[in-house]
Amino acid sequence: MLGYRYFKARPTDHVFIYTGGRLTRQGLGRAGFVFTPFATVAAVPMDARDDVFAVEAVSSDYQNVTIQGLISHRIADPVAAAGRQDFSIDLKTLKPNGEPMKQVAERLKAIAQSAARESLARVTLDTALTRADELSRAIIDSIRADAGVAAAGVAVERVLVLAIRPSPEIRKALEAQVREQLMRQADAAVFERRRAASEDEHQLSLCDEENARQLAQSQIANARALEAERRTLAEERAATAAAEAESDAHALRVRVKPWTEIDKATIAALALKEWANRDNNLSSLTLSSDVLDRIVAGLGR
Repeated sequence: MLGYRYFKARPTDHVFIYTGGRLTRQGLGRAGFVFTPFATVAAVPMDARDDVFAVEAVSSDYQNVTIQGLISHRIADPVAAAGRQDFSIDLKTLKPNGEPMKQVAERLKAIAQSAARESLARVTLDTALTRADELSRAIIDSIRADAGVAAAGVAVERVLVLAIRPSPEIRKALEAQVREQLMRQADAAVFERRRAASEDEHQLSLCDEENARQLAQSQIANARALEAERRTLAEERAATAAAEAESDAHALRVRVKPWTEIDKATIAALALKEWANRDNNLSSLTLSSDVLDRIVAGLGR
């Protein structure tokens, strides 16, 4: 209305408002009315940007390598950036007149590609495939050392090397080599597992044999101890029986000794007396011829 237009920037945009060629207002996320015939507005985005880059390089052993990476950057000094790039916007459409951030990204990609080629030219393919971190550091050091980038107020926060790929033919050859190596490792693992199983089985057999031998020795030792106990017990029983027999014999000798001092006639008379004193009723008496002969001989004497 009457040449005035309301302008509102994003919170991450540093706005420069010029009126008649003079800077009148600046700051983050500025908003307000501007007189379009005499006003110029520049909006410098301060948010972080991520741009992907790719480069083809040659290693020291003349192998083609494709590198893919990511650059994270932002505008750290909006005043310096506005002095080097055109960040002006069209007040009718409120869109940038050019593509300043694209130009910044292209400049960073060019430096990254140059640094990647220089780094890859000093190492072999095998080394390059395992040096992603070192390559990232080399690229970010090159970007930060560039005077144009620093003068433009651009700050690079990080550089990531996402992939390092050789040519398809070399890749197939490397895959075949790695596959063969993995197969050898698998075969070695199977052999080692079988060998370990055989050793475990052999060790188990030895343990079983040792246990059986120890069990047999224990049984033999127990049998011997039992036999020794039985032998000792038998010897003790024999000694006890012999002592009892000796005692009985001695007692019998002591009891019989008085009878040896008495003559046979007296013994016979005592025997008849003992028999006569019994309460048994005598119904019959049988004497053999030998006994009669002895009685007659005795009477004759």
